[in-house]
Amino acid sequence: MLKGSSKKVNITPPIGLRMAGYGARKHANEGILNQLYANVLVLDDENTKVAFVTLDLIGVDKALAHEVRTIVSERTDIPYKSIMLVGSHTHSGPEAARFGDMGRLSHRIEPTPVDTAYNTLLPQLIANGVVWANAHLEPVTFGVAQSQLVGLGSNRIDPSRYVDNTVTVFRFDNLKAEPLCIMTQYTCHPTVLNSDSYVYSGDFVSFYQETVEKVYKGSVAMFIQGCAGDVSTRHNRKFVNVPEVTRMGRMLAGEVIKDVTWIDTTADVKISAVIEPLRLDIRKFASDEDCESRIKTSQDECDRLKAENASEALQRTAIVSLDGAKRYLAFKKSIDIDHIDIEMQRISIGDWNLISTPGETFGEIGKRIRELDPNHKTVVTGYTNGYVGYIPTKVTYEDPLGYEIASAIVDEHSEDNMVEVAKKLLAK
Repeated sequence: MLKGSSKKVNITPPIGLRMAGYGARKHANEGILNQLYANVLVLDDENTKVAFVTLDLIGVDKALAHEVRTIVSERTDIPYKSIMLVGSHTHSGPEAARFGDMGRLSHRIEPTPVDTAYNTLLPQLIANGVVWANAHLEPVTFGVAQSQLVGLGSNRIDPSRYVDNTVTVFRFDNLKAEPLCIMTQYTCHPTVLNSDSYVYSGDFVSFYQETVEKVYKGSVAMFIQGCAGDVSTRHNRKFVNVPEVTRMGRMLAGEVIKDVTWIDTTADVKISAVIEPLRLDIRKFASDEDCESRIKTSQDECDRLKAENASEALQRTAIVSLDGAKRYLAFKKSIDIDHIDIEMQRISIGDWNLISTPGETFGEIGKRIRELDPNHKTVVTGYTNGYVGYIPTKVTYEDPLGYEIASAIVDEHSEDNMVEVAKKLLAK
């Protein structure tokens, strides 16, 4: 029989830490809109144990994942390879992930003593949640439902481009048929709140979690981020304020609550977990002259849209494209590595596979990986077990303008490399 346990650990930092996600912020955090959590699910099929950890953080770097996995594997019988850590990618949390995976790029600003204290404590807090859950396993049943949610996420580069609107809901019940964990996988940047916001929040993810947990009291609502590198709320949000982030979180929650009611569960489930190494090479950068030309082109576009009083979404796309062009030149001058050694992971629950990717993977790469599974029971996560920045599709490199492609440090072969590693994971 399948056993499981789900726990919540509050990882909200002290007020006053620097916040992650927006370079335009001018000062540190001022308060708390939503508490931040590490949500944990441990499963045991009597032969194998796995642990999922979802985090209200900008991401998970390799160092954080390694430390948590090491502590957990030393203090429990959960294997190192069987622990998956996924960041929601909220831009309203602390700079908890330093992203040392990316070489010198991750150390532009030295941490304060309080930053260091929080970053030291964080892995222990997360690991304690897994240890705690592992000590409170009970018989559970499992089921899955999928649906489509339109109106929350869209392709943030161009709303006419590909976006995956799939909501996948994994339901885990106790023997009273009450949900003890509702684990939702969806794909969208949690960036309704912008750089003018100085309060901690998981963005729309926090309001999804709070709403679902009010309906299903005693349950833990987890959020597994998908391949959201080119997906956000930019073209769907009406405002950038608290009522809007509440609305969008409840939109996701409503879809999930509906899906939960359709799910039939079973206790006859086997689980497994494997890891495969992944090497991603650093891209070849353009000349300084080309870089300066891209900056000028982007600045001209910003000026044109402002003069025409274009929509907030179009102006925002142009502004971040300019930022990306500037970052591209800065990356070229500062990066000190030629490749990144990282990993991909597969955790299977019954017929369902969760395959990880280590960064801001574009949606069409996730689609290619899902289509490797003839039964269409694979979901692909982003921001998992490490971070290499943006991972665009190969064709995107043909057009160097735009924030996401300008901010990518890995090369155009990364898409194919990841698909090949995913094939290996699914074949194991």
